[in-house]
Amino acid sequence: MLIKLQPAVKQETRRIAYGTLILTAIMIVVFIVIGRFDLTVLWGALLGAAAATGNFFLLAVSVQQAAEKMNGVQMESFAEKDAREESEEANQEQKQDASADTPEIRQAKRGMQTSYTLRMLMLAATAIIGVTVSVFHPVATLVPFLFPQLIIYLWNFTQSHRKEG
Repeated sequence: MLIKLQPAVKQETRRIAYGTLILTAIMIVVFIVIGRFDLTVLWGALLGAAAATGNFFLLAVSVQQAAEKMNGVQMESFAEKDAREESEEANQEQKQDASADTPEIRQAKRGMQTSYTLRMLMLAATAIIGVTVSVFHPVATLVPFLFPQLIIYLWNFTQSHRKEG
């Protein structure tokens, strides 16, 4: 089954890929400046950057698929859920019906959980390879795992300041 990527998935993945590439280049420059650069740094950086970008892409695809599976089903807000759980009637109902989630929500949650597990296994395998195989520099492999979060933080920071200004 081939999935048609939403424009937002493409746009955000591109942003993460470009940002990761820039931060990886900066990291390599730092290795050069401190006199620690060799080919293991390059190979480790490429492996780590590819894994980090791939992880983000797979996350975006799984979120898209979960949203599509929900097919317009509305989930309760946290406030609604708290109010429902406080109600004695809801507690009695919940005992009879173990899950108030719709089948669509359960299926979407299962898909997201499976995606998370597989993505973490992929990152763990990449980390193990990057640390144990001598062709990769361990630090240069692992540091790019942090880049997508940093890029998202910086993007949100710059966007919030543009709105204020």
